[in-house]
Amino acid sequence: MNEQQDDLPRLNLYHNEIEPAIASKIESGDYEGALFAIASGVASFNMIPYVFGHTLFLAGFDRLLLQLGQRMHDDPEGKAEWTPGTARLIILSEFYNSGGHSLVTADLVQAMGGAVVVLTDLFGKYLKGTEKIETATDRMPMAMVHRLQKLGIAEKVRELQTIFRAVRPQSVMFMVHHPDPIAFVAAVSLPRSVKKIFMHHCDHNPALGGTLEDYVHVDFTRHIQHFCEQHLQRKSIVLPLFVEDRGVKTFSQPAPNAMNIVTAGSSTKYKFDGPFAYHLVIADILAATGGHYWHIGSLGDAAPEFIRTTLRERGIDPARFIYIPSVPSLWDTLKEIDAHVFLNSFPVAGVRGSIEVQGCGYPLVYFALDDRPPLLRHTELFADLDLGWRSIPELIDKLKLAGENHAERVARSRQFYLQGYGREVFMRAVDEVLS
Repeated sequence: MNEQQDDLPRLNLYHNEIEPAIASKIESGDYEGALFAIASGVASFNMIPYVFGHTLFLAGFDRLLLQLGQRMHDDPEGKAEWTPGTARLIILSEFYNSGGHSLVTADLVQAMGGAVVVLTDLFGKYLKGTEKIETATDRMPMAMVHRLQKLGIAEKVRELQTIFRAVRPQSVMFMVHHPDPIAFVAAVSLPRSVKKIFMHHCDHNPALGGTLEDYVHVDFTRHIQHFCEQHLQRKSIVLPLFVEDRGVKTFSQPAPNAMNIVTAGSSTKYKFDGPFAYHLVIADILAATGGHYWHIGSLGDAAPEFIRTTLRERGIDPARFIYIPSVPSLWDTLKEIDAHVFLNSFPVAGVRGSIEVQGCGYPLVYFALDDRPPLLRHTELFADLDLGWRSIPELIDKLKLAGENHAERVARSRQFYLQGYGREVFMRAVDEVLS
């Protein structure tokens, strides 16, 4: 694995063994093999320890996408050039009930008054039935949702090119998963007058498309915007992580010996080994606070019982750990449960969720260990910067501190949301992106 040396170390990843082989496949006309090699190669990068949280860009692979797009162009001589209409198109790999990129897409559809949403199904989950297209149609009633039907990756590129001609969009937003090449290859055939917008939601892994020059670059935090503008040497627009206001929670008064904690996140945001092993952290929190602990989000099949077993071994009633694997609305659930303080996921922070919980009014305690990878060191997302923790004893202290002057912290969290992440702020940013 070789990296280009520049003023942002590890931000531009190259793989000198894979890229020449892919270029050879393109030259020989093996487009399916080239697309598969790109997708599988990029998907493997985030398993490398020094890549996760360090690397954003794949300029060499992006050049291969352009080469593929030129070779697969459905009208290279422009004989059937078409004029864009008024439709807005958003392309995703998949759409989920939860997860930032899916929820941002739903917000964008509503803000734009409707859109055509295409799911590439690169991983075949819709074909296998493990994901349902109704998840997207139910969540986005103002969207026309289409799943690419073809089986092969190259066939999916051709299908998407056909959709471009049928829809004739004025703009296309790219919200695909980090190893998904389909949309970028197909987009080479778009007329130059179509606005292409790279939505940089894969912002702690290297992602395809980030260096393509004829795309508007959109980031979701100023922390990542700084890296992208410095490296790409061009402007990036920040789209605030908007969550529709569903009102502030009415809290019970926390007691020093009975304070309730809640967190939210999928299993990918936590670790079950090392100094911050999640099951042991939960046990330490319950032993120190005397209350209950809610986890909202899927941890898989084995982890919840593993946590309960750990609690029994520590002499803690496992009923004090409450596991909710999926909810229609995090905000509504946070209003309903009797928790006092929100513990952000760790070591990988919840980004959009951080805004949601503070809009609801929760004081938020966050992981602030300085040796985290640079792309994970978000602090702009938090109202109370004095609630960052770096060790288990400090975590316990910060949770208790958040319970002190609780009403003041609730008001500060709520104001933080309204000033930086409310509807008006979001709509201004959407207008800037689309203008």
